[in-house]
Amino acid sequence: MGQVILDDFSQEMAEYFKEHIFENLDKIMQGPLLYHYTSMKALNNILDREKCFWITRVDFMNDYKEIAYVTEVVRAIIGEIEDSKEKETFIALYKDFASTESYYKDLNIFAFSLTENPDSLPLWYNYGANEGCNIGIDASKFFGQSFNSQITFVGKVVYDEEKQRQIVKEVITRLLKLVRNSNLSEESFSRVLLFTFGTLGCFIKHPTFACEEEFRFIFIPKSDEHIHFRVSRGAFIPFIKVPVVDQNDESREGKLLVRKITIGPRTKLDIVKSGLEFYLSVKKLEGIELCTSKAPLRF
Repeated sequence: MGQVILDDFSQEMAEYFKEHIFENLDKIMQGPLLYHYTSMKALNNILDREKCFWITRVDFMNDYKEIAYVTEVVRAIIGEIEDSKEKETFIALYKDFASTESYYKDLNIFAFSLTENPDSLPLWYNYGANEGCNIGIDASKFFGQSFNSQITFVGKVVYDEEKQRQIVKEVITRLLKLVRNSNLSEESFSRVLLFTFGTLGCFIKHPTFACEEEFRFIFIPKSDEHIHFRVSRGAFIPFIKVPVVDQNDESREGKLLVRKITIGPRTKLDIVKSGLEFYLSVKKLEGIELCTSKAPLRF
């Protein structure tokens, strides 16, 4: 598909997001760590070989349909926006945008999910039943690094319907002002609309998912050379590799940013913990706290 180029207007909306929509990470985090729920197999790959996370493109994620939820919010509040020529153009172009599921493919967004909850029964059930763990990472150092990305956003997913409406209304108002002041062509407006709601859709989810307490990290790679593929259930799945090491560390390999590993609920916790303790010792992975879930076993 080639490199996705973000024009000046999309860049302007990106800066608006950073200043007015996505709050500063340090202010919204309650602690120093964020947690990624995954399998023990993936943990081995991260610690022993890759030293990085594999981050999937959003239209290949299991919850792809969830990120289309933003279109429902937009439709619900369009009538509240003051009528104008720009609004008519917005509605016409937005209908084209919302009628296709290819917009995430065109935008090339990759997304990574984390949470502040180190021991969530719903997340154990969804992402690590019987064989899962979560990885606690030093979030400020991880997200403070430079990635091969045109645009990088980190934010807390919004589940509250009133706040969702407020955000979407502010964004639409900003878009209409941008069109009015810049005299955008329909082609340019279509591109900035694609970027705006393709991005925003990653951070607005249906209230029924509130138990996930999710943070999302998304970015658009600078070129296709950073994209890899894995095969799952017969399909080629695009992903990117994001290092989980401190790239400012003076050592050649960099210091691993994994600070804690929690083993998910299961029937044979003792042998799993013993094996992982020995693994960390043999691999000389120091400074990682190891604990087990307190959640009651229900699967």
